[in-house]
Amino acid sequence: MRISEIINIIKRNFLFGITVVLVLSIIMYIGYFIVYKKKIGGSKKINKKQLMVVVMFIGYISMVIGVTFLNRSSGIYRSVNLHFLSTYMEAWNSFNQRNWQFIILNILIFVPIGILLPLMNKRFNNMLCTLFVGLMITVTIECLQYLTGFGIFDLDDIFNNILGTAIGYSIKMSISEMLHKKKNNGLNIFMYLFPTVVTLVIFIGIFAYYNLREYGNLSFSYNYRVNMRNAEIFTDLELSSDKVKVPIYKAPTHNRETAKKFAIDFYENLNIKLDNFETIDYSDTSIYWIRGEPSYNIWVNYLDGSYRYSKFSYLDEEKAANVENDVLIKKLKQYGINVPASATLSSSGTGTYKWTVDMKRKDDSWVNGILLCTYYRDDEIKYISNNLVTYKKVKDIEIISEVEAYEKLKTGKFKLSNLSNNIKTIHITEVVLDYMLDSKGFLQPVYSFHTSLNDEETIIVIPVM
Repeated sequence: MRISEIINIIKRNFLFGITVVLVLSIIMYIGYFIVYKKKIGGSKKINKKQLMVVVMFIGYISMVIGVTFLNRSSGIYRSVNLHFLSTYMEAWNSFNQRNWQFIILNILIFVPIGILLPLMNKRFNNMLCTLFVGLMITVTIECLQYLTGFGIFDLDDIFNNILGTAIGYSIKMSISEMLHKKKNNGLNIFMYLFPTVVTLVIFIGIFAYYNLREYGNLSFSYNYRVNMRNAEIFTDLELSSDKVKVPIYKAPTHNRETAKKFAIDFYENLNIKLDNFETIDYSDTSIYWIRGEPSYNIWVNYLDGSYRYSKFSYLDEEKAANVENDVLIKKLKQYGINVPASATLSSSGTGTYKWTVDMKRKDDSWVNGILLCTYYRDDEIKYISNNLVTYKKVKDIEIISEVEAYEKLKTGKFKLSNLSNNIKTIHITEVVLDYMLDSKGFLQPVYSFHTSLNDEETIIVIPVM
């Protein structure tokens, strides 16, 4: 999620919050000045400062409701996740920026509540009172999300929201303590700031530790232990207890600078002028546009260097056409693409060609993936999806044995997509040493257990490093 997307969500829901505040203000005005003052003859004055905070609080709660409900469609979630910190494990395993953004946003969205409650009433200077109200609000939202189908009931969301409330309270009370210069208030300030400081240290530590690690994380690692209490596991295989050494490989990864250079070189190689060159950056990919007639774009993926190129032209004579294989391979070389001899060719539709390479060894490298392209009768290739990746060997490493991997499976240390899994039987039919791409572009070895899980064919992946 880009910053611009977050800003647009805030803008949309800010207007919703303002609308709710205006409607409530009109109702309160009528109730106080017309009904209470004129009809009843009441004389009690309104505390304007407190009223302003209440209005801000109502407006902000309206924004939170807008974010949690109005930005989603109903009927696509409706499940329960009671696995504590499983979303943190998922974010760690994939180390995807979007997953971390959702966690951090779930914390930040409740920070204003922790600030506004103590401003609204002195009883919320008590931290437990503030946290209790924060808990009631987040539990209500989670229950409504589940009942309406606008989301899932997630224990981690409740934890993050309460943490955000605690941080907001921490900030508000520490500032109040700074403004009231009292004896020994330095210790009080530190105590109030403690939740915020601890949270920052933990998050900084997580990201620092990840960046210091040589290899990345595998999204197929388990987020929580699967319940194996009533599961029956059996196999006819003789699993090896020997630890072996296997190679580990690395994809040609990119960052924003190298991805941009690749796109510019690609365009220049085709003699495409870089007028109106536009860059759109995401967390894991960048899009490089050249606007005009015709227009071009290239999507470059950072993790493995794969890319997608398109030329947009609307002339009638530029229609897709079939061509001889040798001619097409020669043409692809002009685009900097050498089709491996081991690639399997298939065609699906006029002018559309597909080459597939399934983990073929080439010297100290592996080649894997799919190359798609569309050829047009004006002798141009106007669409290329190049997911053919060459992984270069880094070094050999020792991995756990099949028996050790089997023990992990028995104790539920594997990932299943279904949150409400209920495993009765697992019949292991085959164990294969496989490879999967990690979050830093390394091709890591894993054991793939081919199983019949509750009579359904399922592959269970166990990391081996």
